[in-house]
Amino acid sequence: MQAYPSVLGAPRSARGPISLAAILLLFVLLVQARLWAPYWDTHNVQAILTWDVMGYYLYLPAKFIYHDLGRLAFSDAILREYAPTGSFYQAFQVPGAAAGQLVVKYPIGLALLWTPFFWLGHWAAGWWGYPQDGFSAPYQIAIAFGGLLYALLGLGLLRRLLLHYFTDAVATLVLVSLVLGTNYFQYSVFDTAMPHNYLFTGYAGLLLLVRRWHLRPTRAGAFGIGLVLGLLVLIRPSEAVAAVLPVLWGVGSLAAARAKLALLRTRWPDVLLLAAGGLLGVLPQGIYWKWATGHWLFYSYGDQHFSFLRPHIWAVLFSFRKGWLIYSPILALALAGFGPLWRQHRGLAVPALVYFILNLWIVSAWDIWWYGGSIGCRALVPSYAVLALPWGAGVAWLLAPGRRVRWPIAAAAAAVLFIDLNLFQNWQYARSIIHPEEMNRAYYFAIFNKTMPSTADYAKLDEAHSGLPRAERYYHPRSLGKLDFEQATVETLPGVSNQQAYYSRQSYFSTGERPYGPALTVGLGAAGVRPGDYVRAACRVFSDYGAWGNKLVMTVERDGKALAWYGVRLHNPGSISRGWNQAYFDARVPAEAMPTDVLKVYVLNEGGAACFVDDIEATVMEPQQ
Repeated sequence: MQAYPSVLGAPRSARGPISLAAILLLFVLLVQARLWAPYWDTHNVQAILTWDVMGYYLYLPAKFIYHDLGRLAFSDAILREYAPTGSFYQAFQVPGAAAGQLVVKYPIGLALLWTPFFWLGHWAAGWWGYPQDGFSAPYQIAIAFGGLLYALLGLGLLRRLLLHYFTDAVATLVLVSLVLGTNYFQYSVFDTAMPHNYLFTGYAGLLLLVRRWHLRPTRAGAFGIGLVLGLLVLIRPSEAVAAVLPVLWGVGSLAAARAKLALLRTRWPDVLLLAAGGLLGVLPQGIYWKWATGHWLFYSYGDQHFSFLRPHIWAVLFSFRKGWLIYSPILALALAGFGPLWRQHRGLAVPALVYFILNLWIVSAWDIWWYGGSIGCRALVPSYAVLALPWGAGVAWLLAPGRRVRWPIAAAAAAVLFIDLNLFQNWQYARSIIHPEEMNRAYYFAIFNKTMPSTADYAKLDEAHSGLPRAERYYHPRSLGKLDFEQATVETLPGVSNQQAYYSRQSYFSTGERPYGPALTVGLGAAGVRPGDYVRAACRVFSDYGAWGNKLVMTVERDGKALAWYGVRLHNPGSISRGWNQAYFDARVPAEAMPTDVLKVYVLNEGGAACFVDDIEATVMEPQQ
């Protein structure tokens, strides 16, 4: 492949000093970013060993500290002390087994990779006087920095692979743009205990082993390929798709396919050893399932399944909820590199492209296609190691001698803008401005490039069509009424309180026991409100740690039935604790509304935190003449 010179056999000074310096600097940046947001002693879901990660990790404390891998009785105490999850979904009752016999939902692979760091944290907890319970700060720190070391290993392996095909400059540009321009940054730093970082490293190692075997086939190399494939499956079973990489490696034509088949027939012991390595890699999971459930194979994800005939490909790629190319647009440049890679080295392009298509199909076919809390599509992060090949081909094409200068300049400008966008959106995500699960198009553009979105911006997360069509200065507000609770008594209004109030004596105390708060009720005809008018619902809210699970609601009703229902959460990232916050949104009166209909504004507590509410108000926003 003349266009992409190999550095094998090149002088030592040409073997990647720039890319080596780049990954070391990137690693320092990743460590520094982790130190900016440590969260390892928070005793809440911001810590490391929380949510899904807790499920991957449970094997270690259950086996080595509590000696209770079957019933996980210690989990109740851990939930009380550290609050690592909203509910204990990480394990469930074994079907047909004695009551209390549990099986862990998540695979065992990460627990094996974490074992040395678990013991390091266990030793440090004893040394520093922390509880040796598996979840105190030293364990969290050990797992967090263990993940960073695996990230360094993955980047180092990928660098070595790239230098076999591309120049040092190309490898450097690919590595820098991959780390800083995609959601890999999030999963190598802040969510480093999630499986994606480790799978990325596994893929980088797999590609190196596959390349080495095709250059110099050995039985040890074949066994190593199988072992890595098995480990990938042990971390996430759907990674079995990685098997297409060694199968199709070098197959760029029918003649190459025939030669590959001939090679495999000649090296049939290698094929058997590869299969043996794969079985050995997944064996720990089979042993655990056999012990826990009595079956070597067991589906542990309950009612979560794949729908292969109805994949959500468009949503995975382009939705504003989690679109892969929306939140990491620089990857469009990586995909464009398949063109140059196909022309210059089809033996690499075929396995990479087939893998990408199959993996995208599998990822998109998962019923929970948004994959919980994340920025962008986290399930595609491991594939970046494979996409580095077309990525590098595209960069090499841009840097080829004789190329028109406008192409590399345009690509460089786009890459810089995309990296800037990615880092800024990661900052927004860290501050919950970008919501981990519920993003939509209207809210995305409302907060785009903003460090301090307005209350009206945050309202679009719940009500995408809320807001005024023009700037607020073009409207004249006319109050329709206000509830300030000043004349209410405990006898006439249960929940009225004098503990807190917004520049008054009393407010309403909202709790889960009283889900529906008092409503401000306005007759549309009597108030002069017409269909198509914009009405602002507003209130003041005070809470100790956030009015979670509470909404400000506005309805238009006829005969007790809602013609329109609008609800916006009272707590947003701009809210302050132990202070009065304003919540409001603007919504349009439906076209079918009649003068006899009524408008109501109230607070709805959906089993959330207790909070004080005051000054519930409705205002019609009349366009200025």
